[in-house]
Amino acid sequence: MSQDDQWHDAADPGDAADATDDADDVMVLQEIDNELMLQVWEPTGEPGVDAALDLLDTLDPDDVHTHAAIFDEIHQQLRATLTDIDTPRT
Repeated sequence: MSQDDQWHDAADPGDAADATDDADDVMVLQEIDNELMLQVWEPTGEPGVDAALDLLDTLDPDDVHTHAAIFDEIHQQLRATLTDIDTPRT
């Protein structure tokens, strides 16, 4: 089989039909009642880590533009917690 035949086989129009069939099998949740959702993490006992994880609950799935700022805040809190753990206590 030549390289041209390989490229031709990869672009088979039947592949697009298979992808469409797979898309029909995807279930999308329209509404989520936050009170019915279980917490996805267990408290760690480390207040800085728990506070950072609590920020995940503030993510608005409909406003992805705010996600970067929240992830940055979580990252900063986790780094600060690690720094505090590594700092020797006198």
